[in-house]
Amino acid sequence: MCSRRLFLIGLIAGLTTIGCATTGSPSKQADAGVASDPGESVTTAEARVTFAHAVETYRGSNGKDVTSARIGFEAAAKADAQFSLARYNAGVLFEHEAQHDNAKRLYREALDIDPTLELATNNLGLLLERSGEVDAARALYAEIIEKNPEAVAARLRLAALARADGDAKTSSRLAREALQFDASSLAAYRLLARVYADEKRPQLARLIAVRGAKLAPDDPELNYALALVAASDKDIVSSRSLLTRVIEKDPNHTDARVALANMALSNRDWKTASLQLEALAKLDPKNPSIWNNLGLAYKGYGRFDDAKVAYNKAMEVSPTFAEASLNLGILELRNILNPDAALVALTAYMTMSSSPVKDADDLLLEAKTLVESRAEEKRMLAEQSRMEEDARQQADAAAKADAAHPAPVEVPAGKEAVTDAEPVAETPPEVASETDQPDPPAASASPT
Repeated sequence: MCSRRLFLIGLIAGLTTIGCATTGSPSKQADAGVASDPGESVTTAEARVTFAHAVETYRGSNGKDVTSARIGFEAAAKADAQFSLARYNAGVLFEHEAQHDNAKRLYREALDIDPTLELATNNLGLLLERSGEVDAARALYAEIIEKNPEAVAARLRLAALARADGDAKTSSRLAREALQFDASSLAAYRLLARVYADEKRPQLARLIAVRGAKLAPDDPELNYALALVAASDKDIVSSRSLLTRVIEKDPNHTDARVALANMALSNRDWKTASLQLEALAKLDPKNPSIWNNLGLAYKGYGRFDDAKVAYNKAMEVSPTFAEASLNLGILELRNILNPDAALVALTAYMTMSSSPVKDADDLLLEAKTLVESRAEEKRMLAEQSRMEEDARQQADAAAKADAAHPAPVEVPAGKEAVTDAEPVAETPPEVASETDQPDPPAASASPT
């Protein structure tokens, strides 16, 4: 997969953030395995036998006994000063052991003997590129082309570097030259299709991809180029289908996952975006842009706690990554409803960002207002609670005082108070006797 700058795009609360760019690194090497057929390059019987034994050692251990095999290839090279392939194999195994200086030395020795050994050209060039020695890699490729005008691998590496520099014209010219010398070069078809797709030349990109597909009907790189063409034609359905096919064939195809994640974010397809960004986070865990966009996808999906973790991870791998701090502040303010944490995150964003988004001041003011409002509400509740407690304590004290000193009973005027010591004897009512009956009324005179 050719290296290029990757951008992730996410949407937040009406704001658009652009993630930090990352540059993909070249593949580890052109051919991770050792060459097994020495061909006509070996000139001594001892070298041939030693070489064959080293191949058997490597294969018999399933590639695990790297050191023994490498020592064998070095012995074969020593037995034949012109045995370039033995030096190449030893370089491959030194690279497996992460002994890059020794690998470079042996690749260089192999190329000095045989400039047409393109495996050595590719591997040495990629080691130089990966270690930051890009100018040295360019010089190597130019040297190989001068010694071997029909060199394909050197042209393709120069074409890839030109494409990475934005020089599409040089890149396409070199790729076309490579195809003139080797019409079956799948790498050339891949690169040229990508260059044309990047240049928005869909007809040429499609033509090259179809031709390359005859060599490899379901090649991930060619399908990715076709996916870019479909996207430029606004055929989102076809583009998404092609990207999915690319990932099925090559789960580590970063560019395809980035494109599919961006497509899903743009369409607010949070589930698909989450799945692709989770995979990207495993492939490139030190990329803060991936974690930031994963937070956006989780937030859209309603997974607020996971979004918070993702934003914090972005700031962990890049403490000055302002966008993640802004997104975390919005999440805390609007979704988790924690204005105190939002205030911290938004303040950090304002400190880190040289050009804050236009709504940042309003967000910060909103967070401050809520913090102050909650503080005042808390103070008022505390004061009310204190007053209620004081009233309760006063009531309890008064009740205790009343229990200890009961108030005297008031007696109405003219009556004596009745005490428990001398109960009042009740006198039964007197029964009237006959003598006590009132006199009957006098008889009145009868009318005449």
